[in-house]
Amino acid sequence: MNNIPRIFGKLRLIDCPRILVILLFGAVATISSSGIAKETPKLAKPSQAESSSKDSKSKLDKTKSKTNLLVSATSARKSRKDKPREELASLDKVDPTGSVLDQVELDDLPKSNARIEKVDKLTIGATARVQESQSELLFEARVDTGAASCSMHCEEWEVDDEAESMEENVGKEIRVLISNDDEESHWVASRIEECVVVKTSEKRETRYKVPMTLRWNDFEKEVVVTLNNRGHMSYPLLLGRNFLEGDFVVDIEMGD
Repeated sequence: MNNIPRIFGKLRLIDCPRILVILLFGAVATISSSGIAKETPKLAKPSQAESSSKDSKSKLDKTKSKTNLLVSATSARKSRKDKPREELASLDKVDPTGSVLDQVELDDLPKSNARIEKVDKLTIGATARVQESQSELLFEARVDTGAASCSMHCEEWEVDDEAESMEENVGKEIRVLISNDDEESHWVASRIEECVVVKTSEKRETRYKVPMTLRWNDFEKEVVVTLNNRGHMSYPLLLGRNFLEGDFVVDIEMGD
């Protein structure tokens, strides 16, 4: 401390301003560099930490979501012990977190219980030779898809305990004399199913409908037949939709 006056005493008065300026610039530079060095880490560290935390949380959420989806699919597959793992379907779906559902077995998806069954039908022509099973008489029949039911030629009938009103005879036993195009006749037994009123060009007629079994080749079917005097018609038997429906397709170019 005693040497300070000696040192300053040796300095020239003209050098004092220069020395003071140098000292001031040095002090300012030191303070500025120290402040920047201290502030820079404080600003950078919170930003990096926050960004890293958000990225980690997002990745974790995506991983959990994808894991849950895989666990659900695996559980569904394990529950089907008897079903083979056959086909895989790629689904272009994205979950709320952005993860892709890569592959899911088709068995994990809902299926319709509807089944399409192919039914083989017989082909019949515009006319056919049909047999009445009880009498074994053969009839030349005309196929008519516009008629709701079959119609057969009969010459007469006998009803047990017959009433005057035909409607009152419904449910009673009946014997019918049928006749084919070869003028062969035979009595057959049946039961009156119902009565229908038919309007012709001349008048209105009430007719009986009775069950009969008809055979075409190897195919046999019981249908309700309308009894009618068809003696003036070309075909003694008419095959309607109740015989054709569900079992036949009609080919008009096909013969008997």
